Amino acid sequence: MANFKGLAIAAALAAGIASGAAAQSVTADFSAAKTPVSPNLYGIFFEDINYAADGGIYGEMVQNRSFEFRQSGKGHTDSWTDRINISGEKGKSRLRATTNGGLNKNNPTFVQFKAEAPGEGFSNKGYKGMFFEAGKTYPGSVYLRSTDGSVTSMTVTIGEDKKGAATATAKINGIGTEWKKYEFSLKAAATTTNGKLALYADQAGTVDVDFVSLFMADIYRNEPNGLRKDLAEMLEAMHPRFIRFPGGCIVHGMNLADRYQWKHTVGPVEERKENRNFWNYQQSYGLGFYEYFRLCEDLGAEPIPVLSVGMAHSGERDDMRNMPNYVQDALDLVEYATGPADSTWGKIRAEAGHPAPFKLNYIGIGNEDCGDDYFPRYKQIADALKAKYPDIKLIISSGFTYNDTNFHSAWNHVRSWEKDKKIKTPIVDLVDEHYYNPALWFLTNGNRYDNLDFYPRDKNAKVFIGEYAAWDDGRHNSLYAALTEAAYMTSIERNGDIIEIASYAPLFARDGFVQWFPDAIWFNSSQVYGTPNYHVQSMFSNNKSDRTIKTTVTQPAGGAAKKASIGGTVGLGSWATTAQFKDIKLTNADTGAVIFASDKNTKMSAFNAATEKGKWSVSGGVINQASMDSPAFNALDNEDDMEGVDNYTLELSAQKTGGAEGFLISFGVKGAKSLYWWNMGGWGNTQSCVEKGSLTGRSIIGDSQAMSLSNGRWYKIKIEVRGESYKCYLDGALIHEFTDSMNFDPLYAHVGETDGGKVIVKLVNVSKDALPVTLNLNGASLASTGKATILTGALDDENSFRRPDQVAPKTESVSGVSSNFTYTVKPYSLTVLELQKK
Repeated sequence: MANFKGLAIAAALAAGIASGAAAQSVTADFSAAKTPVSPNLYGIFFEDINYAADGGIYGEMVQNRSFEFRQSGKGHTDSWTDRINISGEKGKSRLRATTNGGLNKNNPTFVQFKAEAPGEGFSNKGYKGMFFEAGKTYPGSVYLRSTDGSVTSMTVTIGEDKKGAATATAKINGIGTEWKKYEFSLKAAATTTNGKLALYADQAGTVDVDFVSLFMADIYRNEPNGLRKDLAEMLEAMHPRFIRFPGGCIVHGMNLADRYQWKHTVGPVEERKENRNFWNYQQSYGLGFYEYFRLCEDLGAEPIPVLSVGMAHSGERDDMRNMPNYVQDALDLVEYATGPADSTWGKIRAEAGHPAPFKLNYIGIGNEDCGDDYFPRYKQIADALKAKYPDIKLIISSGFTYNDTNFHSAWNHVRSWEKDKKIKTPIVDLVDEHYYNPALWFLTNGNRYDNLDFYPRDKNAKVFIGEYAAWDDGRHNSLYAALTEAAYMTSIERNGDIIEIASYAPLFARDGFVQWFPDAIWFNSSQVYGTPNYHVQSMFSNNKSDRTIKTTVTQPAGGAAKKASIGGTVGLGSWATTAQFKDIKLTNADTGAVIFASDKNTKMSAFNAATEKGKWSVSGGVINQASMDSPAFNALDNEDDMEGVDNYTLELSAQKTGGAEGFLISFGVKGAKSLYWWNMGGWGNTQSCVEKGSLTGRSIIGDSQAMSLSNGRWYKIKIEVRGESYKCYLDGALIHEFTDSMNFDPLYAHVGETDGGKVIVKLVNVSKDALPVTLNLNGASLASTGKATILTGALDDENSFRRPDQVAPKTESVSGVSSNFTYTVKPYSLTVLELQKK
């Protein structure tokens, strides 16, 4: 569990907010003009990360069922164990992968198993152990042939992965010399979470094996090639209005070869062309676009497929001459989803079992793509889609953070296209904004979409917050992080006329197979639980208003929590770059005293070895960093001396000596867990910004500027820290200026109404005190009783497999409701009041 006791924010939350003695109120004027809230506002983002699909919601239990994986050095038999015997003794026979005469061209690899004796076999444990529940039946299948006719039958078993522990057995008879699919079912006699599937040859001889499948007993809606029931039901309980899929970074891939190509994911499952994904594991594509669309239909959610534009994360770009292929993929996708059953791609959908068209109203073009290469690619695809399907809403990427040069470039292109009279049909309907920021950012940036200058209501393009999450220390799924998101979500709903859709990310994480933290839903082979963040998303989604009521929140007197200053010490660093630093001077701006100054006698002992990364040395007053580490980092070992120093100035000179990027000049350093750094020449030596966070994860704060640094040139750098503000200068020119305000309110609220006659009041209390809040719902005539759904606990509470409901919403009745009544909001809580109009 997270421990926030040492964090400034926790101290502020615990002590910096006044008690509930002072009056606080929420006043809503039902007679004033009301702001419509998008009907699709809250949804989910599904990416195959953290084994969310294979090994996750996809119902297949066998890992590497078609022998196309190559993950752990075993080659194509990865995840399989051979040399076993049905008697429980060690076997002698081995699997050998080959492509000579495979099942089909898309999945050419299969295995030959040469049984040295009857009863020899091989097994698969799935994802570190299959879950079997006593009394439940597990359907399976396998493609087999014995070209010389030596093996005519096999025995299939399931059970615990230990000697002689099979709990169910099935026979496969009549194996011929040509490929044939054989189906079987196995009813588990015992429960285990450490199970395996095993196949044994009944005769000595050779048998070819491919596409070994075993599905879970509990499949959502009993659909063929279906989904794990408990995970799908977690999504169903959220009532999402949309699902964005299949990513995420897997859309563009690390390289073009591993980008997501939707055409590989439809048709018969054994003919889908498998691929390694961005997150460095194999995708079977058993969960493909057909299954995604079917899930959207089951959940009543809008599908939002995202397509590649030929730009990979590594920087690889497909030739622009190949863009017609990407354009055609987009057009074909619409035909696949919505075309008649006798059209080229509609026929493939119909043959899968869905002759009627799916719904398709949105398409994303690119994921986090940015830069000058992106916009002409986007426009080619968008022009073609709008020409043929003008009613489909198109989504453009704005990069990977909320306020850098890529973000502003995207919006500038959108505004330029909106003004271009040659463009008759708008080619951008939504702009996809992504941000993973420190939790406090979400408390202090609730006015982001109130900025009518940047987000005017009269423009065509709306906002899609495609990925967001609050990062607390260690990226925990704590109640604290969830409450900061809830506070921010009150502003999302308040601006539900320009924010059309929004989704938390990522959605799923399989225990033991995680590449990214935090995540909404955690699971293993037999259990699943929602994090506090999941519950916040569910509470907002299940209680969305149709209209926002103009609302004023009066805070407790003196109730704003405040961090005194940025404080900390300073440091040096670089990213994938070698560099030198000299003439370092740190000055107390209040007293003029020099705290540190480098000279020819400076030694590396002045720096904190505990946080050092890279290869550092010093000679003649010049500090040298000689590694390509990302990052290389070194901070002065004087945090104690900097205690109470709120205003200071850092000056130095720095030069690049090699590498791809530039300098990381740090301030506000408090060990490795809390720092700011000026990232100069970041993102391939193209940008300058200030990042805030820790050595293991940071987010951009303030603005971003274009910047490119040259090798062999000394740059003069100055950073002025004044309380909560900083200024960054390069060669005397002011580059960045920002006040990192730590002021935030204890109480956040949204008041809305529904078409069904309900008044929905959302209240977020981030203080340690219960807050008696006067609710002035002027102009609303209400029934005297209502319902409250409450999520509360300790700030650092998290759910777990052992305690899945430590933080979970509870419902209670509310009496004494009127247009003016007082409701006491619990400490550290999200409360949703559901009130009924008379």
